[in-house]
Amino acid sequence: MPAWFDDFTDAIASGDGQYLVCEACGEATLPPRRICPDCGSTELTREPLSDRGEVLSFTEISVTTPKFHGETPYTVLLVELTEGVHLTGQLREATAEDITIGDEVRLDTEPHDEGVSLLTFRPAEA
Repeated sequence: MPAWFDDFTDAIASGDGQYLVCEACGEATLPPRRICPDCGSTELTREPLSDRGEVLSFTEISVTTPKFHGETPYTVLLVELTEGVHLTGQLREATAEDITIGDEVRLDTEPHDEGVSLLTFRPAEA
């Protein structure tokens, strides 16, 4: 994984996850960025990333890459954490049958192969 991803997951794990807001147009995006992908401005401000979000979509994975062989089936969620800030991650402590669009989930990380962390989500009440 790229170093920026390790930095991003480490920040989330420590409760210091951040996203970027463009001062010119208000577009929200995730680091690493040096320019706004919407308007090209370099005036980006760091804001705290919420550790809770709303499920926008999800899918159950049955066939996967060799890196995740033996872990199927698993569920991947698309979650909006802050207005305009979306992340994908694996669902933990629940299955696709337990989750619906609009459910609240908590953002987390967990170690995987070779010291790489995964972005994960858990039901908010769990």
